[in-house]
This record gives sequence, structure tokens and C-alpha cells, in this order.
Amino acid sequence: MKRPLLLGCKGCGNTIVEAAFAVAGIPIDYEEVDYSDDSPTRPRLLAVNPLGQVPTLVLPDGTLMTESLAMLHYIDDAAPKAKLIPPKGDPLRAVFYRWAVFLIAAVYPTYTYGDDPKKWVPDEAASKLLRESTDKHRQALWLQLEAEAKGPWFLGERFSALDLYVAVMTRWRPGILWFVRNTPKCVDIAKRATALPAVAPVMARNFG
Repeated sequence: MKRPLLLGCKGCGNTIVEAAFAVAGIPIDYEEVDYSDDSPTRPRLLAVNPLGQVPTLVLPDGTLMTESLAMLHYIDDAAPKAKLIPPKGDPLRAVFYRWAVFLIAAVYPTYTYGDDPKKWVPDEAASKLLRESTDKHRQALWLQLEAEAKGPWFLGERFSALDLYVAVMTRWRPGILWFVRNTPKCVDIAKRATALPAVAPVMARNFG
């Protein structure tokens, strides 16, 4: 039987989706691509996703999916017992959506524009300022997340896909030392999620 195909880049946002598939017990095929402009695998990525971004998911019937939260819904529909998203009628569902979209719509763009600022602002001095300002803004956003994290999981006693986002994204800038000093609850959540038997191999492959 044909399996979903996840296109991703080691250590990138696709790690969140790969971990969610693992938690749900859904086998997938994985294809490593480099989304860089000069990468020999970029044409392959562009062929299925004109945005040239990862994660990109190709479903068994050929349907294309982008955007990690959309993929999490697909996984949750296929394996609701994994409890990646609180079910309808659960008060925590609204809390989940608030912070899942916050991570995607507020935190993620700081990398989109800060990782390669010259792509957006060719002037060297201006691109440096863009990098610095997005880094600073990201730190402020993580402090908001830290204030809302309940423990032992982000939503409290219940695991959700938010914990996978935290586990992966705390591996990125501003770096683990900053997170340890400033967001200890998020760091604990990340450690707990990373230690899950289904998640540990995914994290090891992506971050070694």
C-alpha cells in the first residue's frame, strides 16, 4: 500500500510532522531535499511545492499538502487516538489553536525573514538590522509562550502536538543556552517530548 511521502530537510520544520506521524503510528516515506536556491534538489521540491518550502506532504492519492498544522489535522483525522489535537467540545481545543497558530503565524516568520535577510533586504546594513530585529522579536514571543506553558506539557496534564513544536523549535535560534536561561518550562516540555519512544528516533535523526 502506498504511503504518504514527506519531503523535508534535516532539522527543519518537517521534523514536527515526522514526529507526529511517528506518535500516530502511521508509516511514511521520507525524502531529503535542500530548499536552498542553488541546491540540486530544489527543482524536485519546486515540482511539488512552488513555494519551495518544507515540509511538503504528498498523500497516497497524489494530493499535495503544505503547512504543518494542516498536516497535523490530516494525521489527527487518521489516528485520533494519538490525541495530537484536543477533540471537538474540549475546552483545550481553543487553547491549542491559539498557540499552534501563534507558533506558525508569529514565531515562524521570524525565521522566514531572519534566516536569509538579504533575500528580502539586499542592503547589507539593512539586512543586518532585519536579522537583529527578528531575533529580538522571537525572544519576546518565546517569553509569551513560557508564561502560558502549564507543565508537564504545554496544555497541562495532556500531551498535544504543541509539545512537538516546542521540542523542535527550541533547537533553533536563539539557541539552547538562551532557552535554558529564559524558558525553563519550555525546555522541560521539549525534553519530555523528545524522550517519548516514538519521537526519540525522529529527533536523533534530525538533530543527532
